[in-house]
Amino acid sequence: MCHTIRRLAHRTTLVAVLVTLVLALVPSAFGDGWARDRADMVAMQGLDPALRTAIVAHSTAPTPVVTTLPRVSSSDDGFAWGAAALGLATGIAAMCAVLVCVSLMRHDGRLRNA
Repeated sequence: MCHTIRRLAHRTTLVAVLVTLVLALVPSAFGDGWARDRADMVAMQGLDPALRTAIVAHSTAPTPVVTTLPRVSSSDDGFAWGAAALGLATGIAAMCAVLVCVSLMRHDGRLRNA
């Protein structure tokens, strides 16, 4: 049973390292509006002139304008305290469930008899 736990630990470590590497390699241009626009402009410079003209012509087409304005209540403080409390309660409940599951297991992987 010890080998199974070691293999699981190795696999978990490998997955964590791979996820970290993938997240580190994601370009940050997707999060920043100016960087995204700059990356789009650099990408467009490498295109064929006919394609570039078609893209510019399509992007300058008039878009419909939404005339409704969002309503902002005067009691809105900008932070969703209810959602934060719900997330905290869910996290604590999940940790308690994991603690119960771990405490019911023996060292050799079998369930304890109550």
